[in-house]
Amino acid sequence: MLPVAGLLVRCSNLPTDMLHLLCLTFGLAFLGGLNLYLTTFLTSVAVSQGWVNLSGFPAFAVLGHPAIMIVALILLVVEFILDKIPWVDSFWDAIHTLIRPAGALALSLAVASAAGLGTAASVTVALVAVGLALSSHLTKSGLRLIINASPEPFTNILASLVEDAAVLLLALLLFKAPATGFTVCLALLAGTWMALPRLGRLVKTSLYLLWKKFSGGSAWRGVHAGDLPAALTVAQETQLRTLPGLEMETASWAVPCASGRSDGLPGHRANRFGTLISPAGQPGVLVFLAQGWFRPHAVRISLAGATVRQESSFLSENLVLHRADDGLHLVFRFPCAEAPMVARLAAGLQAGLGHRAPQPVPATTILQPPSLALIPGVLPQAECSSPPPLEQ
Repeated sequence: MLPVAGLLVRCSNLPTDMLHLLCLTFGLAFLGGLNLYLTTFLTSVAVSQGWVNLSGFPAFAVLGHPAIMIVALILLVVEFILDKIPWVDSFWDAIHTLIRPAGALALSLAVASAAGLGTAASVTVALVAVGLALSSHLTKSGLRLIINASPEPFTNILASLVEDAAVLLLALLLFKAPATGFTVCLALLAGTWMALPRLGRLVKTSLYLLWKKFSGGSAWRGVHAGDLPAALTVAQETQLRTLPGLEMETASWAVPCASGRSDGLPGHRANRFGTLISPAGQPGVLVFLAQGWFRPHAVRISLAGATVRQESSFLSENLVLHRADDGLHLVFRFPCAEAPMVARLAAGLQAGLGHRAPQPVPATTILQPPSLALIPGVLPQAECSSPPPLEQ
């Protein structure tokens, strides 16, 4: 964002036409990172229909050529179809990781050349345009990757349509008021970057669980509850000492997982990789240890009054802790192949809290009615005599 800041400082000294030219260039570069072919097609139509004043923006005249419009339209139709298919859209985005920034680079160099900018200014404009296109492209790709984790396709289709509509509206705004349109693009980019740490953790967790789901591997398959790993590293032992009120020498078990939904527990965040620990001799307490961006992350979880259950989702097997009194709702996510281990953890925690599931009646057990001989006043049928015949 430093090149953008440098340009904004110099904007007060630029002529109005040059300022609008740069805003239009950077705005289209940003939109090209979202949908390059739709942006190119809309710009080509705008130039050919006179929506863009070519006297002020002569560099855009080449985009009005019919050949560019036809090629952009064909590729737009292809992308419109592929972008609605889960996972195919992510593959398409991966291919365009270089293509979309390259399109922004070509546009910026053409604009810089037509505007007669010097070498330093041309390189700065190109860097800003490529940075904007790459930022919007990576943000879109990450969001679509997260949406693809949903098993139903409707969310994916809706997201694609919203993106297309956003590109259309922002492009029309750029053609009408370049400075205002670019300001809106910058606001969207800034909001995205503010959410980028959470988005990055979510993408990382989703990719890991997705890989585990299709690879089918699990380090804990076939492990019995009494054999769950309990060893702690030196770093984890150091983290545990930072928690007030927790005194533990050993762990009953310590299993790796990722945090999911986190409500009602200050300091605990979702989508962190870490270790869930059950301190030995403390059945009503759990500890989650993770590594944050700059420092370790450790939280103590009290299970008093909470319920524990296992839930299945498309990407993971979840251990869910819920307490209605204070709104506590925590989810810890494990790979799908670790479902047996999650079931053992849930059963063990329920037993420690005194919540025992009802025992099913064995299928071989058949309940027989009590014998009549055991009921007072009732004789077995063999001892009953017929009543005497009536006398005539």
